[in-house]
Amino acid sequence: MAYRLMAVLLLLPAMAWAQDADPEQADSAVDAAPAPILRDLDLIDAEAQNDALALDDIPDSEIPTNDTDIDDLFDRAQLAYATGDFETALTLARTAAAAGHSQAATLAGLMHEEAQIADASDVTAARWYRRAASQGEPVGNYRLGRMAQEDRAGLARAEARGFFLRAAQAGHVPAMLAYALVLKASPVPQDAPLAIEWAERAASQGDVEAMFQLAQMYDSWEGGPQEPAAARQWYVAAANANHAEAALQAGLMLANGEGGEADPEAAFDYIRQSAEAGFAPAMGQYGLMLLNGWNGREPDTVSAVEWFAQGAVGGDAESRFLYAVALAGGYGVERDLVRAYYWTLMAEYEMDGALSHNVDRDRLQAALENDLTASETEQVRAQIAAYRAR
Repeated sequence: MAYRLMAVLLLLPAMAWAQDADPEQADSAVDAAPAPILRDLDLIDAEAQNDALALDDIPDSEIPTNDTDIDDLFDRAQLAYATGDFETALTLARTAAAAGHSQAATLAGLMHEEAQIADASDVTAARWYRRAASQGEPVGNYRLGRMAQEDRAGLARAEARGFFLRAAQAGHVPAMLAYALVLKASPVPQDAPLAIEWAERAASQGDVEAMFQLAQMYDSWEGGPQEPAAARQWYVAAANANHAEAALQAGLMLANGEGGEADPEAAFDYIRQSAEAGFAPAMGQYGLMLLNGWNGREPDTVSAVEWFAQGAVGGDAESRFLYAVALAGGYGVERDLVRAYYWTLMAEYEMDGALSHNVDRDRLQAALENDLTASETEQVRAQIAAYRAR
């Protein structure tokens, strides 16, 4: 995605501009979605689904009838799940579910969905979730929505909207945000205000990602109301809850005086917070602040270039360009035209794969190609091709 840039001038001579990282380092982050919270849900009755399927293959003699015994089974199932004993957890959860415990049905579905037990099956997971949802358990609907979005268990993506709505209406906060994002993606204009309404419901209940997404809706969404003050308010709220990307956006709005008066010190703090949290685009911006001596500070070229380097390794095109500039001119780092050329080429694309459209980068590339030998440029291009082919 595109980020606003700080309104500052880069204090480097015309020839030089950028940051460092080993091209062999490319971590692939794998999102391990946390298991849904299965306890202490404030359940609100929702319309039951009619497609719940019977999954009771447990002998009647083994199914408890006393509510206390059923709750105890579920507690034991959760303990087994928490300790990694998934087979025991499944047995206990299925028994409690057969006795009518809706959250136990969700837990059984989760272990199938996450392939944590033998003979795991998406279809079986969906059947358990449907059973839970038919009893008004919102997490079952929420997980069905997620599976629908991923085209799993034969569910259609169009079904996700209904699943999320039912879970949201039942008070499930993550579902409120998920439903809001489905509405945001809808081509129907009437869905736009509903998207903001549901995102605000989730944000108002402390969901940090909802705060950030709501800020985005007020900020850069074409279908949104374009209200900078509201965007800034929610970016700040999310940043205060340690959302790294929100901290960058909050900092840049405060630096540029968007959505309210400029606050240079708060801007510096938020952008530093984002950079120190590991958000690559913030690293380049924080480096610029250090380089330019933001708000009366002593310029620190060496630290600035170190931040450019970290942002470059993290994949930020602006940081890569800034690091290339520094390498080309020997600013805060030993001059190295070959490495400068490498990072100049790496800066051609944004983190999302889009072209960066940076005219200064194009000029730097041309200047470096004029200074390097054909063998040097060919070797660097081969490195870039190998990196992008991975």
